[in-house]
Amino acid sequence: MAAPAPAVTIGKAASVPMRWRRRAIFGQSIGELVLVYGLLALVLIETLYPLIWVLFGSFKSKEEVITNVWGPPTQLLWSNYAEAWTISGMGARIFNSASITAGALLLLVLAATPAAYALSRIRFRGRNVVIAFIVAAMLVPPQVMAIPLFMTARDLGLVNSRVGIAIIHAASTLPLSIFIMRSFFLTLPMELEDAARMDGASRLQTLWHVMLPLIRPGIALVTIFAFIEIWNDFFLAFLLLREPSVQTIPLGLVAFFQQYGSMWNLYFAALTLTTLPVIAVFLLMQRHFIAGLTAGAVKS
Repeated sequence: MAAPAPAVTIGKAASVPMRWRRRAIFGQSIGELVLVYGLLALVLIETLYPLIWVLFGSFKSKEEVITNVWGPPTQLLWSNYAEAWTISGMGARIFNSASITAGALLLLVLAATPAAYALSRIRFRGRNVVIAFIVAAMLVPPQVMAIPLFMTARDLGLVNSRVGIAIIHAASTLPLSIFIMRSFFLTLPMELEDAARMDGASRLQTLWHVMLPLIRPGIALVTIFAFIEIWNDFFLAFLLLREPSVQTIPLGLVAFFQQYGSMWNLYFAALTLTTLPVIAVFLLMQRHFIAGLTAGAVKS
C-alpha cells in the first residue's frame, strides 16, 4: 500500500517565507541595478567629461582658462577657432590627414576582404601557417621596426609622400583587419556559397554579390578601428613625414603646442577641431559598429 502524499499547507506559515523570498529576490535585483547603473554612470562621466572640459576651454579666453579651470565659459569666444585654424595651418593638415586616411582605408578594405575570405573558405596547403604569421604580426609593435621601415621607405621613395605613408598604414593595420573579417566570414553558412555555385557564380562573384552584403558590420568595425588609429597616428607620421607641407594633424598639434604652449584656449580649439571628424565617423557608422562587436564573435 503506497504511503499517502504529504499534505500541502496553505496558510500563514507557508505564505510568509514565500513573501520574504520574493522581497529578497526583488531587493537583490534593485541592488544589482543600482550597482550596474552606478558603474556605467562613472564610466560615462570619465569618458565624456574630458571632451566637455576641452570643449569648454576652447571657448574661454586665455585668462579664464587659468581662473576658471573646471567650469563652463562665461562667454563663448568663437574667434578662438578661427585664430587656431589660421595659426596652426589646420586646413592643410586636415587635408593631409583626410587624404592619407581615405587612401589607407581604401587599400585596407580592398586587401583585407579577399584575404580574409580566402583564409576562411579556401583550403590550401600552408593555410594555418599563414594564419599563424598574421597573428604573430599583430603582436609586433611598429616601434620595433622603425629603422628597417624607414630604410625601406627611403629606398622606395615613400618618405615625405602621402601615398607612401597611406600604403604603410594599410600594411600595418592589415593583420588585425584580416583576423577580424575572417571571423565574420566563418559565421556565414556554407550553404550560401553552395547555392551561388549551383547558380554558376564564380568565387569572385560569390564574394561580391553574396558575402559582402552580409559582412557589412565587419567592414564597418574594421573601418572605424583603422580610421581612429590612422587619424591619430603620430609615430609613423613623425618617422616618415619631415616636410611641413605633407604633415598630418598630430604633428601639427605638437608643433603648435611647442610654439604657443601658453595659449591653452587656442590649443583646446585645435584639439576640438581634430576630434570632430572622429566623432562624426563614429556617429555615422554607429549602428554597424555595434552590430559588428558581437556578430563575428561566435562561429555558427
